Amino acid sequence: MREAVVRGVGMTPMGRFEETSLKELAASAIDEAMKDAGVTFDDIQAVFFGNVGAGIMHGQNSIRGETVTHHMGAGVMAVNNVENACATGANAMHLGWSSVAGGQYDTVLVVGAEKLYSQDKAKSFEVFMGGMDVDFRDYGEGAGVTRSPFIDRYAKVADFLIRERGVSVENFAQVAAKAHANGALNPLAQRRTPRTVEEILAARHVLGPLTVLMCSPVGDGAAAAVITRGDLDRRNGDVQILASQLRSLPADASGPSDSHEFSAQAAWEQSGLGPEDMDFAELHDATAPGEIVSWVESGLCPAGDEVKWAETGHTTLGGQMPVNPSGGLVARGHPIGATGMAQVYEAVTQLRGGAGQRQIADARRAFVQCGGGLIKGTTAVSAAHILGI
Repeated sequence: MREAVVRGVGMTPMGRFEETSLKELAASAIDEAMKDAGVTFDDIQAVFFGNVGAGIMHGQNSIRGETVTHHMGAGVMAVNNVENACATGANAMHLGWSSVAGGQYDTVLVVGAEKLYSQDKAKSFEVFMGGMDVDFRDYGEGAGVTRSPFIDRYAKVADFLIRERGVSVENFAQVAAKAHANGALNPLAQRRTPRTVEEILAARHVLGPLTVLMCSPVGDGAAAAVITRGDLDRRNGDVQILASQLRSLPADASGPSDSHEFSAQAAWEQSGLGPEDMDFAELHDATAPGEIVSWVESGLCPAGDEVKWAETGHTTLGGQMPVNPSGGLVARGHPIGATGMAQVYEAVTQLRGGAGQRQIADARRAFVQCGGGLIKGTTAVSAAHILGI
């Protein structure tokens, strides 16, 4: 395999942009990424465009990437459209890496973009419902109307952590408070107000032990990256892709998110590195309990240490293993198709030393993981990347 590097990244703010189209959001992130990489569309051989909801939200059921590249005046290239639930952007990243590392292309553009916010919440929630097996939808009354159906799953994850691992509701609030603190330092985050544990516990109840400030918000946004060969022309600011893996849910899965375990293990094996070699991580925290369970599934945290990690600040910016310095899905936001690429944007920014007040000192390696979809209550697909300088 050839060496592949991220040469440029771009990202829009995450939030609610009713007057901005999907094309405009994507174009903004693409322009920034190409300028950062010092390339134009003449240099791009292929595009991997990740989006989930354009069909439901805007009636754009296919050729989503082509509509964006045409809008931007691009020439002839291979445009690949990618959809894989909340792992869509991460899946696009994996395909982009594969195409360069495998020798098919020298330079590609990877994009994740989503317009998810609607005053009709049921319409937004319909997009989430598409990420569940239609024959095994398991959620309670009100799911898909007043809340995302995935909240029902995370309420069960919360119950599992409380029952089996001794995690408390206060621990969930501590993890959420960390996310909001990091988001307050991220100028691109959707939620930029620090929140105390008490505020989070007192916030509007959603389901089970979950309050609204423990859950990721619905919003819009886009992020992009230029991937190119690193073995021909290494430049200052290039970030190596040390591992890129995608794994689906096995038929005999029994844990809360087994696909995360498989993608993480594959990434550790591919890179020859381990959790102890990472300086920080960006994990899939659609809710605070979701982050906690991902600590263990990724291999970063030994099972049984969840309470200690939550209570000692282990995952804060100054902790031993900072998790989600961007604010994560809870604070940065979760425009579904953009999330995986937003994680990559944060990892590259940190490794370059450009994260400002949320910068992790001496960061050289990052673990990035994003999951998506549900089959029988378990995460259907997970992508894991290891980036380094």
